[in-house]
Amino acid sequence: MKMTIRFAMLISAAALLLSACVPTPAANDGATIDATQAAQMVEEAVQKALDGQATQNAANQPAATATLLPATVTPIPAPATETPIPTVTAIVIAPTATTAPASGGGGTYTTPQYYCTYNQGKRPKENEVFAAGDSFDIKFTIVNGGTATWPAGIDVKYGYNTDFTNGGTSRMEIPVALGPGESYQIGPFDAWAPNQSGHYVMGFIVEGVDNCTPYIAINVK
Repeated sequence: MKMTIRFAMLISAAALLLSACVPTPAANDGATIDATQAAQMVEEAVQKALDGQATQNAANQPAATATLLPATVTPIPAPATETPIPTVTAIVIAPTATTAPASGGGGTYTTPQYYCTYNQGKRPKENEVFAAGDSFDIKFTIVNGGTATWPAGIDVKYGYNTDFTNGGTSRMEIPVALGPGESYQIGPFDAWAPNQSGHYVMGFIVEGVDNCTPYIAINVK
């Protein structure tokens, strides 16, 4: 509203100026202004008035308020869920009981079906001493120490190491069946001590009975 009133006043002033500048008869010696000059003056006055009004309007405008946009906050991702490592449970395997010979001691012993002992009546005695070339007899009693009956006709014969019979008779058949706990005497066999000093062993095998290995051990001076 104020701007409109001021502009109207400006136009009125321009009109008065224009009327004042229109040529009139000379009353005195004063100079006169033609219409073109008057129009130019009015135009300049109006332009100045407009420029002043624009400046005033700009001064009256409130200062622009800068609006600060909030910074974009990037959310921090949640930490990855850790999968727990399963606990390893050790599996303990119980040891299997070991079958040991009756004379070995310890462990669990199960008597096999075919087994024997042979120390009864053993000749010569264990590690008996002989002179080189001495003669002696070999004999021992074999006992069925297993759980099965041995059939008749099982052979007991020389099997390994030194043959004290020097290639003579070293074999005997058990002519009868032997039940568990029953025994039979093997020998006597003619034998001779080796000609050189040392420790010597003559081993026998019992056919069909794996857990039976009679032997004779001597020392020669």
